[in-house]
Amino acid sequence: MAAPHPLTGIAPDPREAARWALGRMASAAAEDTRFAAVAEVVQHRVPHEVSGRYGATGAARFESGEPEPDARETLDDASTAELRRDVSVGTDPCLALTDPARLVGAVATASDGRLTWHEGRPAVNLVLTPDPESADPTGPWLPPGASRLAVAVDVRSGLLLRAEAFDTHGCFRSGTLRLARTSADTHTDTDPAVPALDGTGAGPVLARMATSLLDPVRLRAEIHAEPGLDPPLPTAALPSPRRWTVTVHSPSGTLTVEISGAYRSDRAAPAAARLAELLTPARIVSHLAGATLTGPHSLRATVRPLRTFPLSAWAPEEDLVCDFTVDPATGILLHARTTDTASRVLFRCEVRTLHPG
Repeated sequence: MAAPHPLTGIAPDPREAARWALGRMASAAAEDTRFAAVAEVVQHRVPHEVSGRYGATGAARFESGEPEPDARETLDDASTAELRRDVSVGTDPCLALTDPARLVGAVATASDGRLTWHEGRPAVNLVLTPDPESADPTGPWLPPGASRLAVAVDVRSGLLLRAEAFDTHGCFRSGTLRLARTSADTHTDTDPAVPALDGTGAGPVLARMATSLLDPVRLRAEIHAEPGLDPPLPTAALPSPRRWTVTVHSPSGTLTVEISGAYRSDRAAPAAARLAELLTPARIVSHLAGATLTGPHSLRATVRPLRTFPLSAWAPEEDLVCDFTVDPATGILLHARTTDTASRVLFRCEVRTLHPG
């Protein structure tokens, strides 16, 4: 008799399976998984209008001339932590399959989760759509104008075993990651334990930050912020199922402002962008590396080199250190702090009160 899928009972329906898989992609940023694999990518044709509003400055490099050549990469005793420090991972279609957390900040929706087996490995099939504002315009799998991305997320490692990118005409690129072995293969197929999200590391915190984008909320909050906020405060708000009215106390005084969980990167004031990312911290996840647990719902993380575009307001530069505490109920960040290499505090916010709005 076939072994039961390890997520049977944990993710019983497509919505819960999709939620689990998105969280698993994010939690991979807290792990150093060693693995051996062969990655293969097939470019079926030139994609159509996947650059979104970024036009020729972004993914239009995929939209002109001949299709990019097919690619094959053999990885032996590779390290996911080392690959996250490799700046080529963000644009290399093969290597991008090994860095699922990089995709999280580009996601607008995650749906149609299905428990499956992929070449003998337990996986979750998942459909992602891009956020036209926060998706990386140079990303090989989920640029801002793509229609959707179908992936198979490996339960044990979080790596992407399969990916199919679609535009309005169909699939334009597909890829597979054939894992020979991973250091995450410590549980048998009949063992229901799933270490990814029930462990003691920072993975569950990153997962909750990521899944915040799936939860509509309307909140009121009082926040203490540093440095000061000077009105007017351009929010450049975009439609979002997550909104809050925040009264901010800072060295500049007190300011009440309506904040959406989505914003225009090139128009929002940095302070307003930080308030938006407190509300929906999924965007931050793509920029973090080396995350370690510092409390039951808290982590400390470094910032990736040459972060994905657009930048995060809380993780804008390499060599910074970020401390976050997430509220398990709402997914917001109750505490956020960014410091430099000399331990000087650059930004800090603390939610003092929080109520339904």
